[in-house]
Amino acid sequence: MAVVEPGASVFVKAFRVSGLTEEGAIAPGATTVVTKDGMKLNISPTLDTGDDIAIKNANGDLATLAKHGDMIKYYTVQLELAKPDPQLEQLCCGGALLGTTTSTLGTAGSPTSTTANESGELASKTYAYAVSFFNSFGEGLSSAELPVVTTGAKGVNVIIPAAYAGTGLRVYGRETGAPFFIGTIPNIGTAMKVKTTITVGKYVAGEVFTLEIENVGKVGIPAGSYLKVAGTTVFKTLAYIGASTTSVLCETANLEGASKSTVWTAAETIKAVFVDYGGTKTTLGTAQPVSVDSSALTAENIGVSAPALGPVGNPTGVSIEAWSYNYIEGAVSATLPYWWWALPRVRHMHIMPRDLTNANTATLMEGIAVGNTAWGTGPTGEWPTGVASASRAWQRIRCGAQVVPTPSYSPQIATV
Repeated sequence: MAVVEPGASVFVKAFRVSGLTEEGAIAPGATTVVTKDGMKLNISPTLDTGDDIAIKNANGDLATLAKHGDMIKYYTVQLELAKPDPQLEQLCCGGALLGTTTSTLGTAGSPTSTTANESGELASKTYAYAVSFFNSFGEGLSSAELPVVTTGAKGVNVIIPAAYAGTGLRVYGRETGAPFFIGTIPNIGTAMKVKTTITVGKYVAGEVFTLEIENVGKVGIPAGSYLKVAGTTVFKTLAYIGASTTSVLCETANLEGASKSTVWTAAETIKAVFVDYGGTKTTLGTAQPVSVDSSALTAENIGVSAPALGPVGNPTGVSIEAWSYNYIEGAVSATLPYWWWALPRVRHMHIMPRDLTNANTATLMEGIAVGNTAWGTGPTGEWPTGVASASRAWQRIRCGAQVVPTPSYSPQIATV
């Protein structure tokens, strides 16, 4: 039988991780992930110390000496990634892979407005406003511009959406034909209503009162949101509104001096609005409306959540394979240019401590490697049958380029 010249194992071209059944086999159709983003695979023996026997005679000298060798219980395996990969984290450690199927938000309808000559700093002129829906993934197309004319030297423009969608609306203003981002309006739905009639005209700007509400259709309405029912009076919320909220502290946002005779009647619908005071009271941005709707996303791996506390995150384990280059005399060998490393079962994997800081976020997963007679010829059936089965905690063989898988962010399917 021929002898193959030994070579060095240098660099790693690809890692492959495959899900296992409870018995340790790779079921047909099982998910496998091939990545080039692995940084390091560390394999360390975990030992049980052998007995060290030393018996002394009556003179205090050692009379009987024996040392049993240390025994390998299993191998501790650490797989480190260059960047967080939701699919690999979930496959190795359990938890849930987070995906989404979100349609485009489309073009927002044109808003309406009211104006008031109190509290603001908008000079007398014609302003223009447009709105667009946004969500966690992007933004829809903006509405047509709404011209708003203010009079006097202390104008306030209240922008009222035609509809609510997504997370809310972005508001653009103020120059006609050249709008820029000036604020947001939360999506509060269309069901929230006044529960108890109040005469809001008795309040002056900045005065705090309790607004009783019902039929909250959306949760997570942040404090600092502007609400409106009738007339030109606007209130700013001073507390978070959740699903079970029945009353919220508010303050009058746009009245000065004499009170106004405005009544909010029970069962009237509450609207979320944007109040443009002008001047330094509104934080001005530089972003302009988007030209392409970016609010849609269909993906299965936008994130991952931790396993449930208590049980083992992935009790069945995974197999891990790696292909490193075989170097002879400073270059990849012409024949059998790769080392194929196979760990047929790595169990109890979990994420090691990680820091979110001014550096790359580490992704280090640790588990234990044990033997696995059920792994067979691997997820693609390519482990050679002429070689002893890959049943030990780890093994490696020389191989050609034909069995090296191509890295991809799309999961692949086992073909055994």
